[in-house]
Amino acid sequence: MGLVVAGTLSDYRDAERAPTDLAAGLYAFLREAESFNKVWGKPDLRTLRERLIAVVTTLRSDINTGNTRDCQAAIEDLSDSLLELEESDVPANYVVRLRAEQAGLRKSILRVYHIQREQFLPSAKAMIYTIVGVILALLLVTKLGGLAESLITLGFLSFFFLYLLRLLTVIDTPFKVGQERTEDDVSLFLLTEFMVHAQAAGTAAVVPPEDVEAQAEAIEEQLAEAEEAQAAELEAEAEADAARPDG
Repeated sequence: MGLVVAGTLSDYRDAERAPTDLAAGLYAFLREAESFNKVWGKPDLRTLRERLIAVVTTLRSDINTGNTRDCQAAIEDLSDSLLELEESDVPANYVVRLRAEQAGLRKSILRVYHIQREQFLPSAKAMIYTIVGVILALLLVTKLGGLAESLITLGFLSFFFLYLLRLLTVIDTPFKVGQERTEDDVSLFLLTEFMVHAQAAGTAAVVPPEDVEAQAEAIEEQLAEAEEAQAAELEAEAEADAARPDG
């Protein structure tokens, strides 16, 4: 059990770094592009901001569905803005810097996909579940003194082992959004705050630091409502397909 916990904690730490790396790459991409636009008039900042925001929204969608790769496609769409820069007067070494940021975004999102899908030593995890089941079954038929002592021992060991199994399950899937999210899940608040700055980048107004968190919470609520509506729609479609007669 210690081996599996150590392995899953390593993946959990990598998962905690992923949103930070993604947010840093998105900020760098946006600020560099804004500087290029001031000097050379390229790229189209409105389109670029939409593409960067799409990286965040599609990441949430991928985490919700668990089997899509829309965020990876959104990162690849940034290549269109890079091609726009290459066809302009922007020096090639500046464009190379943005391509390096795109590669960093690609690496981070692939890491997220890998952590969400793969389990650390599934065979060891299956063995742990089996051993815990055997231990609890043996405790039920083992005499440990009086009734009170038996109940206390059984209750404590049951709580200890079952809580560890629950902990392994939580650590194994560190990213969740929407209604299933808990305090143990890795937060995406930095990416939501990036959306606030990206949306404000096209206006003359500057978002005060004390207002960023409030606006990020409002965006989070809007995204959660949209995700719930999408999930309800997909569930209704699945029920309709199931009720439809064959042929």
